[in-house]
Amino acid sequence: MANFSDYMIQHILYIKGVEKSIKHNTVFAHKKPTECAFGKMFYQDIKPNIDGYSEAKRDLIEAMEQIHIKFHDSAQHIHPEDPNMEQSKQDAWYYSSRLINMLDKLEKMKD
Repeated sequence: MANFSDYMIQHILYIKGVEKSIKHNTVFAHKKPTECAFGKMFYQDIKPNIDGYSEAKRDLIEAMEQIHIKFHDSAQHIHPEDPNMEQSKQDAWYYSSRLINMLDKLEKMKD
């Protein structure tokens, strides 16, 4: 089964890249939810094997997938030319926090 802390690391690395672009006022090369390292791992390792998880984990994994998509939907608007960048940052950080919490919960859950 998946090591959910590996997914957390990939997400944090993505966030660090976004933060760096904000700090340097540059445009970050945003990716789709299926193209980032987290998404590639998720759709290769977790999604195809979802039936191998307990019902509680499956429910959390399904919810996590939606939060991951919402994170990317918000994060793609974080760039210097977007007039709503501040709101997009707040939304992305909110979804990021939820995603990390879900990953932490999954890591601690027993099958």
